[in-house]
Amino acid sequence: MNMAHVREVPRSGGIAFEARWKDANGKFRQRTFPNKREAERFALRIENELADGQSTDALVKNARRFREVARASLDASTRLKPKTRRGYEDAYKLHIYPTFGDRRINTITSLDVESWMADLELKIGKRKQPLSASTRRGIVIALSKVFRYAVKHRLISTNPCAVIDKPQVVREEPVFLTPGQVGAIAEWLDDVAPYGLVVRFAAYTGVRPGELEALRIRDINFLRRHVEVRRQAQRTPGVGWEYLTPKSAKSVRDVPLAPSLLAALGEHIARHPHRADPDALLWPGRRKGGAPGSRAPLSYDVPFRHESVHRSYVLPAMEAVGIEPVVWYAFRHFYASACAAAGYNIHDVAKWMGHSNINVTYSTYMHLFAGTHDMAGLDALSAAATPIQPLPRIGMS
Repeated sequence: MNMAHVREVPRSGGIAFEARWKDANGKFRQRTFPNKREAERFALRIENELADGQSTDALVKNARRFREVARASLDASTRLKPKTRRGYEDAYKLHIYPTFGDRRINTITSLDVESWMADLELKIGKRKQPLSASTRRGIVIALSKVFRYAVKHRLISTNPCAVIDKPQVVREEPVFLTPGQVGAIAEWLDDVAPYGLVVRFAAYTGVRPGELEALRIRDINFLRRHVEVRRQAQRTPGVGWEYLTPKSAKSVRDVPLAPSLLAALGEHIARHPHRADPDALLWPGRRKGGAPGSRAPLSYDVPFRHESVHRSYVLPAMEAVGIEPVVWYAFRHFYASACAAAGYNIHDVAKWMGHSNINVTYSTYMHLFAGTHDMAGLDALSAAATPIQPLPRIGMS
């Protein structure tokens, strides 16, 4: 059994007491105390940790630095998508390392974190404005991720973020377009095909923007009359376009297509220059350049970018038909409202929208599905039931 022992060591101001032990890796460790009693208590704690097979790294004065642990945490997070990983890396580099990067991770307290969060509220972001609550919340989550990793590997005993209140994000109520408004936008864009069809597709399938950008010809299943969502597009600085698995396991799904939309997609694919290639991108992108005052030509060899289409075409269309400008995600909100109006079950809608948890659907869209119910059917069922004859008790005629 590994033992810890205490010894006296001379110091310029007198005598100190040093607790020494050999950790699980066979490396000698030590920590110095001003009096023998504290050193003996610490030595007993070390022996208990070693007896339980635990690491003693959290008890070492010269523990690992925060920056080192953050890197190890990211290296261990092999399932992170590139965009998520970049978000963590940016949060560490821009907002966390300047304060905590060189600190020993076991010296950072909840008070330190609270002070840092107060400074974060005053910090000005890239857009010359204070960081939003959602941005600050994401940064705090990135910080807490490192501490959770450190607790898991016994580098610290507790997560100092555990007792901290994260920035509260006030959820904005979604804007719901009407079918007439969606139709007006799409009709205005029919002159710049296929953008009218793109708007109808986004509104009547509810797919996420990245999923829309990643669609291939083969994803439109005409036999089963649905679109197969199997990937999402992400644009990585310095790398270019990447086609990755969707947001979550439940985002891999089949979304039913309305007959009119399926027919329009058939006509679109029939005119597609690469219609014989099932792996060809479904929607065209737009090349860079073009003559002054004119748009560059469309090309199915260039990735489709919803932000560019929204900025250059959808927003002008909304202004032209007298609709208050809304974000692209409003088409996804419209899909939920349209399904509710059509009488579809909220559980089916959650599946079609690819929500990882039904609670997301309930919290955002439940009010759309609330309605009155005619319970007369229960009375009819009761009236039609055959009366049950009770069995006679034993001994009674």
